[in-house]
Amino acid sequence: MEPDFERRLFMSMSGQSSLNSSPFSSPISTPVKHSDRFIPLRCLSQPNAYYIDQDSSTRNSALMDKKQANTRDATSASTSMGSSDRTKDILTYQALLQNEMFGTRIDTIYDEQQMGASGSNSIGGAAGNNQQQAGDTNAGSNAQSQTAQTPLPTTVNNQTTGSTPGGQSSPFLTPCSTSLPLSFRLNYTNTNPNILRSRDPNTIFKYSLKRNLDDLHYSPYTLSPLSPSSIKLLRSPRKQLRKIPKTPFKVLDAPELQDDFYLNLVDWSSTNILAVGLNASVYLWNANTSNVTRLCDLQSESDTVTSVAWSDRGQFVAVGTHKGIVQIWDAQSHRKTISFPRHTARVGALAWNDMCIYSGSRDRFIIQNDTRSNKQERKLAGHRQEVCGLKWSPDRQLLASGGNDNRLLVWNQSCSTPIQTYTDHTAAVKAIAWSPHQQGLLASGGGTADRYIRFWNTLTAQNLQCIDTGSQVCNLAWSKHSNELVSTHGYSQNQIIVWKYPTMVQLARLTGHTFRVLYLAVSPDGESIVTGAGDETLRFWNVFTKCRANKESNSVLNLFNKIR
Repeated sequence: MEPDFERRLFMSMSGQSSLNSSPFSSPISTPVKHSDRFIPLRCLSQPNAYYIDQDSSTRNSALMDKKQANTRDATSASTSMGSSDRTKDILTYQALLQNEMFGTRIDTIYDEQQMGASGSNSIGGAAGNNQQQAGDTNAGSNAQSQTAQTPLPTTVNNQTTGSTPGGQSSPFLTPCSTSLPLSFRLNYTNTNPNILRSRDPNTIFKYSLKRNLDDLHYSPYTLSPLSPSSIKLLRSPRKQLRKIPKTPFKVLDAPELQDDFYLNLVDWSSTNILAVGLNASVYLWNANTSNVTRLCDLQSESDTVTSVAWSDRGQFVAVGTHKGIVQIWDAQSHRKTISFPRHTARVGALAWNDMCIYSGSRDRFIIQNDTRSNKQERKLAGHRQEVCGLKWSPDRQLLASGGNDNRLLVWNQSCSTPIQTYTDHTAAVKAIAWSPHQQGLLASGGGTADRYIRFWNTLTAQNLQCIDTGSQVCNLAWSKHSNELVSTHGYSQNQIIVWKYPTMVQLARLTGHTFRVLYLAVSPDGESIVTGAGDETLRFWNVFTKCRANKESNSVLNLFNKIR
């Protein structure tokens, strides 16, 4: 019988195997199969190389026999230093992660062996010399020297211990305890000046100031790999945008409403009456009673309406015609009071200033007429093409005019030449609006080739900002109660946009018209607008905020609330 066969036979009869049952010393090397993920599978032969498990000693003791334990003890002396360093590195890394991600502020690392060797004396000494440690600087320097000479400790849990890959007791991280000896504490520097923390291990009272909400270390988004700016953005309170209805609350038919960019055929009076020019007639729609009346009919004169404008008090309606005539009509009696045949071409823009009416025409002139006398006051020449936009400032001191020559001019009442000229637009300027909230702030919009809304400071003649709307700007109007404005657009989206100034955030985007939204007017209460388009409809929208009521003061110092 061969010796090898005899040895294997006796081993099989005694219940042993020629192959070691332990997977750690098996002569058969099976290659590790990794999945298709970026993170490879944990190797079963070295589980502690990837994480530190508290119960690893219990599982390993069931798998290892006595021979393997003896072999591990024999080789532990040569590998103890490397295993200890690796464990400390892992614990330090985990401590940094917990400090940065969870705010645990772990400032001490110690192990169970050091606590068992010198922990009792050190703790007793620290407890008996609290006053000296708090007030003596030499004690602090001695503690630092002891920390430098002592190997880097690790924090352990007194209730549960495990094993490291090198056979040492398995440490794991816990927040720093107040009963730790001063000699085992690392140098700690609190970088947050708003947190007060006592370093005395036996301090009875502990207190801290209220955490600063702007401190990114206490952000709930610390777990995600975000930059500080992104974290601050996520933590910042998000103001809800004001809800604006997306559908009109009323729609009126407006047959024969012309689809002409250079006309202004809709205006809303201070008495809540809407004037609309339809072909050769002007109709008045009472918003309070919904009654419709015809103000005038120019068909007998073989003329058509090209512009309408209410006087400030809502008593008169100015009507511009295709023949270049400006007619003044009394809204109550439906009578024509006066007529000004000053222009040689159609009148597309009208603007009232007290009892004077300013008209802009295709003949490139702006003419001032006084309705109290049949006299021409002034004739303003500055545009090279048709005048299609006219608006007075709220203080009635400056007149802004826009033309088909892509220019925006600003006039005053005492000069016949423009005091300011803006040429940044690259298309016709019809949309003009003065801000009622900021003196000298003027907004203007360009046509199809421009598509920009621009803001001007007429006090300093500066271009403040501009925004590309993506489509033709037909009209602009400011809210009376808030720093918002609305714009209507033509090619190519036919939309209505409500903006927040000066951020120019879109509060709402309204659609419904199938043609260019060429006409716009604001209600006298400043809450609603009406828009008109070539689809022959008038649509009413609630877009602006309500007027805030002035609360009366109940103070005893307010003499108007007291009866004398």
